[in-house]
Order: sequence, then structure tokens, then C-alpha cells
Amino acid sequence: MPTRKKQTGDDAADGGENLRIEEVHACTEMVLPPALQGEAEMVALDERADNAQARNSGPPGTGGDGARLAGLKGKLWKPGRTLRVRFLDNPPPRVREQIEKYAHQWEHYANIKFSFGTDPNAEIRITCTPGQGSWSYLGTDALTISRSKPTMNYGWFTEQTAESEFSRTTLHEFGHALGFIHEHMSPAGNIPWNRPAAYRYYMSTQGWTKEQVDSQLFGKYAASQTNASAYDPTSIMHYPVPRQLTNGGFEVGWNTELSERDKTFTRQLYPA
Repeated sequence: MPTRKKQTGDDAADGGENLRIEEVHACTEMVLPPALQGEAEMVALDERADNAQARNSGPPGTGGDGARLAGLKGKLWKPGRTLRVRFLDNPPPRVREQIEKYAHQWEHYANIKFSFGTDPNAEIRITCTPGQGSWSYLGTDALTISRSKPTMNYGWFTEQTAESEFSRTTLHEFGHALGFIHEHMSPAGNIPWNRPAAYRYYMSTQGWTKEQVDSQLFGKYAASQTNASAYDPTSIMHYPVPRQLTNGGFEVGWNTELSERDKTFTRQLYPA
């Protein structure tokens, strides 16, 4: 069983040591319905030839052995690509500026550019709809979504949102848009979840069903589906994990910046 992890946060929360369970915001990793899986595979192959290395890239828990999670094979963009980004609604100026600022941080490590504008054919389409959580489709799955619909949402950003929260959530969602998976689902991490407590918390605060908790929190991808990376509790793709939801006092606090492993692995998947 892993020992308790303490992370250093910033002004939003003083790391894992003072992580308050009522403050935890959960991102939903959006999974395509089975009817779109075939189309998703075709567009991914058109996008990048080595996406053909992956098959059966459905939702976590669909079979196979466990994997250390990082990038999902079969959903990566072509290196050197410029991805167009537009807002489908009209968020407050500071919200728009902060999302754009932190999205561009990925460009320092991935050979990908994000071009914000009003192009109706934008690959990434953002809404800021309250009450619908924050979420993103994974990588090239966005290409299967109707151009009139969002591929990413920010459900709790306002003009008063802390800088650290803009950093944490925007980097996380654009990580999904690049094809990166939730780090907390890595079996290499072996998080000692208190499952009854986790079910109660996420079902009451997020409105998730038991099946959604299984998929979003406990589900695992098969090794054949992923580009493996060592478990990284400091990754921007890791959920905060309050000790109230684990056994033995294990905890992961607020990760608000890209970790060194995030940067290294991103360079490997999106080389110059």
C-alpha cells in the first residue's frame, strides 16, 4: 500500500496537507458512445499513422490488463498540427483570457499550436456552462463531435476564480484534448481508495451514478490502449485525492502546474 503523498499547492489551497474535501472539483473524462467508436478510429488513422498501433480504445474497464496511464494510443494529433479553438458562448473577458493563456503553456512541450479565433471548423470548441462540470473529449475524438457542439466545458470559472484554479483546470482539460488520461487511474499508483466513502461523495456532490464512479475513478485502461508512463502523483492530470476518501491517510493535493514528467512525456508523444 502506498504511503501518504503530500503535494505543494498555492493560494487556492495549501497543498494536500490542507485539502478540504468540499473544495474538490471533479473533471469528467468524456467517452464516445459505442456508435461513434468506428468513426473515431477512422478519423484518428487519417490524422496520424501511428494511431493504427491501437485497437479497442473504448472506455476504461473494457478489458485487458492494467496500464500506467498517460497518453491514450489511437487518439493523438499529428505533431506540428495547429488546432483551431473557438468559444461557442461568450464568457467574461478574464475567463477567456485565462483559458487561452494556460492552454498555450502546452505548446512549450508539445509540437502542437492552439489558434484561438472564430473559425466555424475549429477542432476544439469551448463552452463555459455552469452546473455541467468541467470536461473534455480525448484527443482526436473531438473530430467526431458535431461542429455546433462543444468538445470542452468549464463549469465553475467566473471573473472571481483564483489564478491557480484557472491554471489547474485549463491545463488539465487541454491535456485531455491532447489525448492524456486521468493519472489517478494508473494501477501503478495503487491508490488505497475507501470505496464506500468515494461512492457516497461523488454520487452526492457530482450527481454521478455508481457506474460513473467506477468508470471515472476506479476504471482502468488496458495496457495495449495506452502509452505507458510511471505513476506521477504530481501530474496535472491527477485528481486531488482527499484523505477522507482513502484508507491509511493517503492524499494528493492540488496540482496546478505541469510536472516534469508531464513535460517529458509530452515531448515524447508530440516530438518536434
